[in-house]
Amino acid sequence: MILETGELFMNNKRLIPILTLIIFLGVLAGVFTHMKNNHNPDAHTSKSKSQVKNAITNSSHKTKITPELMVVNKKHPLTSDYNPYNGSTTDNNPSGSGLSPATNQAKTALIQAMQKAGFKISENVSGYRSYRYQTILYQNYVQQHGQAEADTFSARPGYSEHQSGLAFDLIGANGDLPTDDQMYQWLQNHAHNFGLIIRFPRGSNASTGYMGEEWHMRYVGKANATKMHQQHIATLEEFTGLPGGDYNQDSKQDIPAISEID
Repeated sequence: MILETGELFMNNKRLIPILTLIIFLGVLAGVFTHMKNNHNPDAHTSKSKSQVKNAITNSSHKTKITPELMVVNKKHPLTSDYNPYNGSTTDNNPSGSGLSPATNQAKTALIQAMQKAGFKISENVSGYRSYRYQTILYQNYVQQHGQAEADTFSARPGYSEHQSGLAFDLIGANGDLPTDDQMYQWLQNHAHNFGLIIRFPRGSNASTGYMGEEWHMRYVGKANATKMHQQHIATLEEFTGLPGGDYNQDSKQDIPAISEID
């Protein structure tokens, strides 16, 4: 209901609680804006190159970060407009659009090899996801499971590796995410032949920040994948020496993923 000006002057007692409510809502809106900005990967990306390099150097950074080794995790976000391979922003690009050419080629070769080995895997994947699409996906999970649980298996917008164009989820022929133990072992033994790794191995949540996802594949190149396999290095964080785990309490401590690249 909208109050007329005359009514306000006629009854000052009604005005006081209304003004109090307006002030309260204004303060509340300010709090929500602050919370949003504090977890927005675009809000604090104005660090100088020297600041970024110093932060990376001060970590246990030990591997030259080439483009295919870019780490996207809960401490290394992408900007909201990051879409280097022109993927659709309204779906999960099941055909592989939005993936880098090398990632797309590796995806196709891997799926063909898995099908030949007897695994019932679809040719479609969950590939590139835009910031916009990830926002919808993440918010749905939060509504269903609560934020604490959602954060164990779904990335906040801007922090999803799917937005990098270097990762994809395998999908079973039945449309479900495959969790077969034999498939997991096969991927551990063969994924490196295609330049791929299981990005979130079982039991690696302390390093990656996420529960195990044997279906989530990440392209790192054959040389890097083979080295990780031979040296029994489980995660990209361990291989690169870049920090992982949970989100920073203050996103000002985040280092933009693209800034890692040497």
